[in-house]
Amino acid sequence: MSEQPPLTQPLYGQIKTAIARRIRAAEWPADFQVPREEDLAEEFGASRLTVRRALRELQMEGLLVRVQGRGTFVIGPHMQCAIFELPDVSEEIEDGGGIHQSEVISLRALPPDSALANLLALPHDGVVFHSRILHKEDGTPIQLEDRFVNAEEAPGYLDQDFTRITPHAYLLRETEVTYVDNTIRAIRPDEESRIALHIEGSQPCLLLDRRTWRGDIPVTRSRFLYPGDRYRLRSAHEATSSSARPQATSSTTSNLSPRRIR
Repeated sequence: MSEQPPLTQPLYGQIKTAIARRIRAAEWPADFQVPREEDLAEEFGASRLTVRRALRELQMEGLLVRVQGRGTFVIGPHMQCAIFELPDVSEEIEDGGGIHQSEVISLRALPPDSALANLLALPHDGVVFHSRILHKEDGTPIQLEDRFVNAEEAPGYLDQDFTRITPHAYLLRETEVTYVDNTIRAIRPDEESRIALHIEGSQPCLLLDRRTWRGDIPVTRSRFLYPGDRYRLRSAHEATSSSARPQATSSTTSNLSPRRIR
């Protein structure tokens, strides 16, 4: 019999609360494979879309991770993940009914004297892994991902097949992140990026530059480049009075997620 969360919550919130309770109670321990959406929908008397929304929010909160081709797994309540609504590109494509494909352009350890290695700001003897991956929806390029990874935090990174699992899903499961810094801006990409994304030289792109830390240790720096005519930004949040609104600086943007323009 399924749990009965408070009925004042919307149905997706009830499902989310019930699943989170199972994780906290270790009824669903770390690495436990979550039942299929169809099975959860039947258990809770909900639609698959409602179940999917609950699962995605739990992924954003660091309790679950979805591994392409395998299913959704429990990370466990010990995992900490700063909240920023940047869904895994493969999930976003599949949720929209498309087919995700990824092309690994580069996957290597950077030379210590590489200028690119300095983007992660590690000590001089720190090893930086770099991946450049082109993500496609139904054959159309929609995201060019450059990711720089602290090798000590994810030593198995170079051994992964990133045509079967995304770096996002792998790192969410294998690393711990306590702080995230995001910068979003419009740029005109270089020639190599334009060729990869199949865009004209005059077309602007959206660049999301994301840095993560565990305490004071850099974990990753990721640069996601989106063609400007294929993405837009959307923000959704609770409205508050000006007196209750938290302080924010003009140089930061929160609760924004890239959305494909279909």
